[in-house]
Amino acid sequence: MGNINEQGLLDEIRFDIKENDLLKARLVFSSLEHVSRKTQKQALFEVSRANDNFAIPLLAGVIANSPEISESFPQLKETMFAKVLDSPEVLLDLLSNAENSVSKAFLAELAGEIRLEKAAPLLLEILNKEDDLKTIEAAIISLGMISHQAAVAAVSEYLYAEKMELVMASIRTLGELATPEAIQKLGGMLGRDSDLDLIIIDIIAKIQIPDALEILNKTLDSQHAHLRTAAKKKLSGIGVMGVRVLINNLSHNNPDLVIHSLNVLGDIGDSAAVPPVLKLLHSYPEDPNIRFAAYETLGRLPLGKGVFMLAAGLSDPADNVRDAAAIAIDRNYDAVLAGGIRNVTRAGDIEALKIITTIINSQCSNIFLDLLEEEFFKTPAVNYLTDKAHSDVQSHFAGILAQAGHDDLAKQIIPEKVTAGKAKLKVFAVDDSKMILTIYRTMLHNLGCESHLFEFPFGAIERTRKEKPDVILTDLNMPHITGIDLTKSVRKWYNKEDLPIIMVATQDEGQDKKAAFAAGVNGILQKPFTEGQLGKALTKFASKQPPS
Repeated sequence: MGNINEQGLLDEIRFDIKENDLLKARLVFSSLEHVSRKTQKQALFEVSRANDNFAIPLLAGVIANSPEISESFPQLKETMFAKVLDSPEVLLDLLSNAENSVSKAFLAELAGEIRLEKAAPLLLEILNKEDDLKTIEAAIISLGMISHQAAVAAVSEYLYAEKMELVMASIRTLGELATPEAIQKLGGMLGRDSDLDLIIIDIIAKIQIPDALEILNKTLDSQHAHLRTAAKKKLSGIGVMGVRVLINNLSHNNPDLVIHSLNVLGDIGDSAAVPPVLKLLHSYPEDPNIRFAAYETLGRLPLGKGVFMLAAGLSDPADNVRDAAAIAIDRNYDAVLAGGIRNVTRAGDIEALKIITTIINSQCSNIFLDLLEEEFFKTPAVNYLTDKAHSDVQSHFAGILAQAGHDDLAKQIIPEKVTAGKAKLKVFAVDDSKMILTIYRTMLHNLGCESHLFEFPFGAIERTRKEKPDVILTDLNMPHITGIDLTKSVRKWYNKEDLPIIMVATQDEGQDKKAAFAAGVNGILQKPFTEGQLGKALTKFASKQPPS
């Protein structure tokens, strides 16, 4: 323990306390790290018996200016807390008169830790007058810990500070204050910095008041893909509390907002969304993307009455809408729907054949098995499966048929092994919607391409790093990793000439297009797209053309 006389140190502490000599006591305490733990405890015991007006300034000075001592001897802080809780007015006096910035920062922090509401005016004064970064940061954080709601205006001024420490402290404190005004201030920050955006969205989502929900809902209409994606994820997590505002969005004249709202309603899965979604479909929205999203959502909701309305989707002019309707029907299949589908497929005309191929390509097993005994369905269905369907679809129904005891039919449609021939265009298709991936598989198969489907962008990125496709088709709005994020990752390895990337989106916003092209996409394909439009896009951007 060096040359320090430990008994002499204890005697000096007792004398300084008796004489109220704070300066000498601080000098003695600065040597505590060099004495034994037993002597440290004895010295602290002497201080704990001292008057609070003496002990609190002594401990505050030592802890603030000699952090190495308090780290090695945590009982210092424990004693300090006990003293301050007994005599908070001493802390207020110290905070008011502190001249040393290190001490002031520590005292401001301490006021927050003990939730000292009376310290709020002094903390606000620090925000108005202080220049020291650490002191201001401590004051901002403590105002949040105290929950001093009148601090919103002063704290929000630091949202635009040059120092990121102050910006982060302000964001978190406004989240702690959680008033409507605080939430509006946070909402006003969105769109300035993508990293901060995600932090702010996370904070807002944890505040259970209507104003927070409205900010999240408004963010669904953001020009920035990462914000829309984050808001969708948080609203899905909030659940039934968000259903009302999402339903209100369905009457909005912004197609993208309607589509995002339908997506989230499907994620939540609350039956209260069924009537308004059916009402939306009954109005027959002009935008096929809305009709697609509506049927996709109904396929994820618990349907009761009104299920018969799904059958109308099988006659929709848009391929993707028919696929979504077919899957929704298959998941809610009943006698009423069965009768309706029999009626529309019995005619044997081109429209009936379209519906049959839709049922097959969408892998609607319930509908398929129910109609299999009908010759008007069985013959064209088996012919399509045998001659034209994708091998994945053939394998799916071969298994279904074998399981149902139709071994002869199962053997008839089992896909043959592909023999080597002309090299196919290898296409990676990325979309978080399994339904869209099903559509990709069918269209790319019909175009003679080799398709590889990815529901999760990370999987596509990792696969691309190891194996280069000829083209990547990627959705824009995906959770965790957007199409723009995916493009940025791929461009680390391949430039636009080596590997074309086509962004597929419903949005027309200039902001998204600018960000997509800046990230390195070759072109944008708008949803909904036809097989012909997809083929033209592949022909335009791929160096190896799809078979004609």
